[in-house]
Amino acid sequence: MRKQIGVIKRCEICGREFAARRSTARFCSATCRKRNARGYAYSGKLLPPLPSCAMSDDEVLDVVKSAHDAASDLSRASMMTRYPLCESLGSAAKGIEDVLKGEGL
Repeated sequence: MRKQIGVIKRCEICGREFAARRSTARFCSATCRKRNARGYAYSGKLLPPLPSCAMSDDEVLDVVKSAHDAASDLSRASMMTRYPLCESLGSAAKGIEDVLKGEGL
């Protein structure tokens, strides 16, 4: 099992903050790593942080509300579709609700 370092760093290409798994990490994703290899440079314009980074209370509440809405939409859709798809939609909705309940949301 690999030891996670968890140091918060800023991506050299897009400017997003990310939890580095290695002390030598420079990029938040494979996309940014590839962009660096192709010669892209950081433009100085910061992109919004990924959901796993520090967020304000209002931003967290918006994400939670969107997740609840998505689960409700999936539940309604599962009632109006045929068997194979309704099972998939229903289990996806239940999974979202279970995660939210597990987090106390």
